[in-house]
Order: sequence, then C-alpha cells, then structure tokens
Amino acid sequence: MSTATCGRSRNVPTFELFVDDVEVSIRFYQAVLGLNPPPTYDPDGYVPVSDGAVTIGLQQHTALPPGHHFRPEDFKGPRGIGVEIVVEVNDVHAAFTRATDAVVGYDGRLEQLDDRPWGRTDFRVIDPDGYYVRVTS
Repeated sequence: MSTATCGRSRNVPTFELFVDDVEVSIRFYQAVLGLNPPPTYDPDGYVPVSDGAVTIGLQQHTALPPGHHFRPEDFKGPRGIGVEIVVEVNDVHAAFTRATDAVVGYDGRLEQLDDRPWGRTDFRVIDPDGYYVRVTS
C-alpha cells in the first residue's frame, strides 16, 4: 500500500488556527513555545510559526473568504471546543519554565506540570484565543 506524500519526505502534521490578532498570536507562540515566523511575513495573510519540528499556521479569522466552512458567528465564543492540540517537546520541564515565565504576559493561561497515569509528563496552555494546547514529552 502506498501513501502519497505530496512531495514531502515525511508526513508532518501542521494545523491552522484562526485568531483575532495574528501579531498577538505570533508573540504568544514565540514566547511560550519558541515557534518563530519566517523572516518576512504578511500579518494579514497566513503566517506559519515553527521550530523546524512543529508548525502552527496562524490566520486572522476576519480574513476568511465568504463561503468558508467557518462563518463569522463561529468566532463569537471559545475556540477549539473539543480539541486538544498536542505538541511534543524534548524537555517538558524546560518548556514549562519557559511557558510559566511568558504565558501571563500574553493573556494566556497555564495549567500545572504533572506526571500522567499513561506515563507522560505534560502541562497545558490556553492561548489568547482560547485554543487548548498540551505540551508533553
């Protein structure tokens, strides 16, 4: 059985978040997870932030074209209901220290680092738009 890779050597999940303010989200993900945008980008369009292993696409929800699956009224409440975005890191303790120092200054929230019954250690952050991100190793 063959799997199409669309010209890529491996399948790496990338997801896109529709946000209120792309610049605020860029600063949040830079400070909290160390994800950076490309050297030049248009904050009115799609902006990927990445560390080379993880890529999150950011786009202002008001820039979505008419007829898009997500409608303006979909953005009036919390975002990402029922979805937990999981980001694996090499050192969850260092990531937690980084997030602790940064998250509050960017209008996010942080849940405590904990050893889970399934054998992983993780914590969660809630970004300024309400997206729920689990950071684990």
